Amino acid sequence: MRNRLFARQSLLLSAAFLGFAAFVHLLSAQTQPAPRITQVLPAGGQAGTTFDVTVTGTDMQKPEGLYFSFPGAKVEVAEGTEKVIQPDPKQKAQPGMKGAGPQVARKFKVTLPANAPLGIHDVRVITDFGVSNPRAFVVGDLKEVVEKESNDDVDKAQKIELDSTVSGVILNPTDVDYFEFAGKKGQRVTVSCLTTSIDSRLPAQLQLYSASGAHLGFNRAYQNNDAVLDATLPGDGAYLVRLCSFTYTQGGPDYYYRLTVSTAPWIDAVFPNIVEPGKDAKITVYGRNLPNGTPDPNAVFEDRTLEKTIMTVKAPADPRALQRLTHMDFRPPTMAALDGFDFRVKRESRQSNPVLLRFAQAPVVLDNEANDTPDKAQKVSIPCEIAGRIEKKADRDVYAFAAKKGQNLAIEAFGDRFGAPVDLYFSLKDDKGNSITEQDDNPEIPTPQLFARSDDPAAYRLKIPADGTYQLTVSSRDAPLLFGPRHIYTVRIAPEKPDFRLVAMPVSAVSPDSVVLGQGGSQAYIVYVLRLGGFAGDIVLTGEKLPPGVTMNPHIIGGNQKQAAFVVSAAPEAPPWVGALGIIATATIDGQKVVREVRAATLSYPVPQQNVPAVSRLDRELVLALRDKAPYRLIPESENISVLQGDKISIPLKLLPGADFKSSVQVLALSLPVGMVMQPVTIAPGKDSITVNLDSKTTAQPGAYTIVLRGQTQIVNPKQPAPPPKGGGPPNLVQAAPSITLTIVPRQLAKLSLSAGNLKVAAGKSTTIAVSLARQFNYDGPFKLEAVLPKDAKGLSVEPATIKSGQDQGTLTVRTEPEAAGQNVALTIRATAMFNEKTPVVHEAKVTVNVTK
Repeated sequence: MRNRLFARQSLLLSAAFLGFAAFVHLLSAQTQPAPRITQVLPAGGQAGTTFDVTVTGTDMQKPEGLYFSFPGAKVEVAEGTEKVIQPDPKQKAQPGMKGAGPQVARKFKVTLPANAPLGIHDVRVITDFGVSNPRAFVVGDLKEVVEKESNDDVDKAQKIELDSTVSGVILNPTDVDYFEFAGKKGQRVTVSCLTTSIDSRLPAQLQLYSASGAHLGFNRAYQNNDAVLDATLPGDGAYLVRLCSFTYTQGGPDYYYRLTVSTAPWIDAVFPNIVEPGKDAKITVYGRNLPNGTPDPNAVFEDRTLEKTIMTVKAPADPRALQRLTHMDFRPPTMAALDGFDFRVKRESRQSNPVLLRFAQAPVVLDNEANDTPDKAQKVSIPCEIAGRIEKKADRDVYAFAAKKGQNLAIEAFGDRFGAPVDLYFSLKDDKGNSITEQDDNPEIPTPQLFARSDDPAAYRLKIPADGTYQLTVSSRDAPLLFGPRHIYTVRIAPEKPDFRLVAMPVSAVSPDSVVLGQGGSQAYIVYVLRLGGFAGDIVLTGEKLPPGVTMNPHIIGGNQKQAAFVVSAAPEAPPWVGALGIIATATIDGQKVVREVRAATLSYPVPQQNVPAVSRLDRELVLALRDKAPYRLIPESENISVLQGDKISIPLKLLPGADFKSSVQVLALSLPVGMVMQPVTIAPGKDSITVNLDSKTTAQPGAYTIVLRGQTQIVNPKQPAPPPKGGGPPNLVQAAPSITLTIVPRQLAKLSLSAGNLKVAAGKSTTIAVSLARQFNYDGPFKLEAVLPKDAKGLSVEPATIKSGQDQGTLTVRTEPEAAGQNVALTIRATAMFNEKTPVVHEAKVTVNVTK
C-alpha cells in the first residue's frame, strides 16, 4: 500500500479506455518533430552556481538553450558536445520515442540565480524545432556533485561531503552505487533519494552502514519510489550509503536519482495540514533535525523517534492564491483539484523539504485522539473540516454532529490525494445506530491520460432524513499495519460548494509531448474538467496571457463535459517565441462570476501498451513554442453553427497547403461533447476541401459547445537533416482548425399544456386559457404567450402574456365582440422562449373557442 502511485497503475481498467477518444489520441503518438527529452543530468543544481547539464532525448538538432519554469537562469549551449546513444538491442523500443532510433545527449552550461526558489521546477530543451516535454529540475541549497563510475562496491565508494547532493544513474538492474561521507558522533543524518519526484523510474532502496559494517538504516517506498532514512551517528568516522534498485530487476538511463546526505531539517508531517485562509494557525511539525525540535516518543517512523515542534503559520488570503496549488514538490494527478501552499522550516542556514498546507473551506476541528468508540464520539459543529490521524494500531475516530431534517450536506475525506499513506473509508449512522452509508474507494473511472484515481472515498451527498445526532467513523484499511504521524487525513462536513478546476495537456496520450505552433497555423490542447461540489454548469475558456500574434477564440465547455479541447492560433507573421500561456476558465455559480486558472500536466513516460494508464504529473506551466510556417492550414467555412437537437452537423472545411505540401490529411474531432460521434475523414492529395459530418444523437444535450477538429499526416519534415531511423517512420504533421462554436438548439424547452381543448364563451364576453409548462434542460427563462387566429375569425382577440422566469403558469384572456357569435374558432396557442438569449424555440398547442349568442 505504500507505493501507491505505481500500485494503482496495475488496476484493471474499464472498457471505456477502448473508446473512440482514446483511439484518436493513439493516432497522435508521434507528432511533428519537436524535441523530446528522457533524462536531465544532474537533475538539479545549487542556487547561485554554474555547472554543466546533459540533456538526453530525440530531435534535438540545432539546440538553442533550456527553458526553466523560473526566471533568471543563464544557459549556454556547449558546442561540439553531441553524443549519440544507441539503444540497447535487448530492450524494447519505447512507443512514441522514435522507435528503435538512437537518442542524443547534449551539454549546456547553466548558471542559476542566487535567489532561485528552492524546490522542484520544470526544465525543457529549446531547439530550432520548438520546445520539448518537461523534466523535473530541483533547485537546492547544498553542494552538488555528479556520480562517478565505478562506485559499485565498498572499496570503490565515491567520497562525498556531508550536506551535499549527488545526481546519478542506476545503469543496469544489478548496478549498486556506494557513497562514503565523514560524520561525527551524535549527528543526526538524513539520507533522501528522489526518483518518482524527479520523473525517474527507479524504485530506490537505501541502506546506511558504518565503516565497520554495522547496519544503521534502511528504507524504500517512503513516498512512491522515493526513499528516506536517518540515523544518529554512533561515532566519528566514515559512513557508507548503499543505493540500488529494489529487487535488482530495473535499471537503465531512465533510472536516475538525486541523493542528498545532510543534517538539514526534514519534515515528515504537519498537523493539521489544513488552515483557514488569512488566519493564523498553530501547527505541529514532525520530522528530523527540526528547529527547537524535541523527541516525541509517540511519533515513530520505522523505529526512528521523530522530533516535533509547534509553530504558527498564516495562510494567504489573496483570492488568486486560494485557487492555486503552490507546491514545489512532486505533484501527482491526484493533486489536480487541490489548492494550497508550501511550508518549510529552517535550521541554521539549511531549509527543509516543502510540505503542502491546504486551504480549509470551513472552521478546522482537531481530532482529540480520545474518540475511538461510539460512546466517546467527539462532538463537532457543522460546517467543519476535521483534521485527524491514524496515530496508533487499528485506530479509528468517531465524530458526532447534530443536523436538522432536510439539510443538504456533503461528506468528503482526503488523505491519499495530498500524499498521506492512508486508504481511507468512513461510515455514517443515525442516533439509533442504523447504518446510513459506508464509503470506500471512489468508483469513478478516471481518464487514462490524467490518471487521477486515489484511495480516498468519493464525496458522499446526504439529505438529512430527520432531526438528530449522526455519528461518523473514519479509519484506514491499512490501520492494523500502518499508522503514525504521517497517517493524517481531513474530512469536510458541510453543504456542497460548487466549484471546478481544469488541467490542460498536449494531445498525445501515449508519449511525453509538447505543443509547437507554426506561423499561420493552429494547435490544440486537451483539457480535463474536475467538477467539484456538484458543479454542472458551462465553462468558458479564454486566453489571459498570450504571446504576440497568438489568439484564442472563447471555448465553451458544456455542463455535461469532463473532457474538452481548446485551440490557439498564430498570425502568419507571428514572431518566434517560447514561454508560458495563461488560460483562464470562467463560469457562473450561484449568480456570481467565478474565474479559475487552467493548470498544466504532461505524461512522464511513454505508455507501453493499450489499456494501461499513463504515468503523468502536474507541470509548473502550460508551455508553447512558436516557430516557422505551418505546413498546412485547416479553415472551417464558419466558426459558428446552429443545429436542432438530433440533426446531423455538417462542417465544410478547407485545406490551405503550404509550399510543396502534397500529402493527404486525416481529420478527426478531439473530445467531442457527450452524444456526438464522428468518423475520421481524409482529404486526399490535391483536394482542398471536405465536409466533416458529426452525428448529434438525441442524447446530445442542448447548449453551446466548442468543436475542435484536428488534422494529421505522414510526411518527412524538410528541416530534418537525415531520414528517420528504420522502424520509426516519418512524423505526423499535425494542425488543428480554429475552433467552431456549435449551438444545439432544443426542439422544445418545455412541455406545453392547456387547461382545456374546447372553450365556450358568450358573444361580448371574455374567458381565459390557463397555460402550464413543464420546463426542460434547466431552462429558467421567460416564455412569451400569444394566440394565432385564423384569418377569417371576426370579433375575437387574445391579449399576449408572459410566463416569467422561474414560473410555470400563465393565462391568456380571450375577448369577444357581439359579431363573433356563432363561430367555432381554432386557436393556436404559442409559447416562445429564447434559447441562449439568441435563438427562439416555439411551442404550440391547439384550442377551439365556441362563441355562443
